Amino acid sequence: MTDVLGPALTYKLGQSMGGARVYVPKKIQADYPLGLLLGGQDAERLCAHYAGNVLDLPSKYFFRAVRNHHIRQEYHSGTLTGSRADHLALKYGLSRRQVLNVVRQQCHFD
Repeated sequence: MTDVLGPALTYKLGQSMGGARVYVPKKIQADYPLGLLLGGQDAERLCAHYAGNVLDLPSKYFFRAVRNHHIRQEYHSGTLTGSRADHLALKYGLSRRQVLNVVRQQCHFD
């Protein structure tokens, strides 16, 4: 799913619908929960890839652990310019302090 949506949107989907079974329609309607949550283009991309399938989304805890893994990878990758913590905070909807706390943590994905 992160290949289709990217880590930030996958996390957003997981935090909102984690632990649920979600039907992905062949064509997204404006008032469908996926469309409202992700936005038009991103929801259409998800539909193009998973059309007609039912997704069993993992728990919110799993999505948070994966998000934290991506944050640590991006923070230490050296590809970000300027303040890495500020950039990642904007990307993932966190505060700078939360990003720095995540970077300091260790996880079983690392």
